[in-house]
Amino acid sequence: MKKGMVFILIAVFGCDINADKKVTLDNFEFKTGDDTELFFKNVRQSYYDLEENQAAKFNLFRFSDRVVSDSLPILNLAIVINYLQDEAYLFLEPNEILAAYEPLILSWENDTDGTKGQYMLQAMNRDSMLSFSTKIYNSLMTNHELVLTDGTAILSSKKQREAFRITMADYFRLTRLD
Repeated sequence: MKKGMVFILIAVFGCDINADKKVTLDNFEFKTGDDTELFFKNVRQSYYDLEENQAAKFNLFRFSDRVVSDSLPILNLAIVINYLQDEAYLFLEPNEILAAYEPLILSWENDTDGTKGQYMLQAMNRDSMLSFSTKIYNSLMTNHELVLTDGTAILSSKKQREAFRITMADYFRLTRLD
């Protein structure tokens, strides 16, 4: 196969950001690989704002096209890459409005079959944030509407949902869960 064709195949299939794939965390590890870090750095990193923390020896990546607001409840994600440990973590970044919702509980409803449920963020540690974010991601893949305890919609716009979904998909690829 010619080099040009290989590049085209990588560009086409490497940029597919799983738009409909649900995820389970069975046997999940936070480990990254040299290949997945290289892919993120060379292909996906350009879609993110980078914050370097030299003292802690990690980099924080926030999706560039995320929604930022002081008037709406916003739940954004950041990918934290710890290059010394070859690990990556998800960091939930609720805005000031969501600070009033302690603990953070999101309710969901499936319009097609009437099922309902809730997700609660137990703690702000890597395991809890990953579990909570994965549940939200799977709800977004099923087109659930998400609301706060007072009925306020969250992750309701296409731009908010896409920023969350893409960040999760990039994180799953980085940790080999895709």
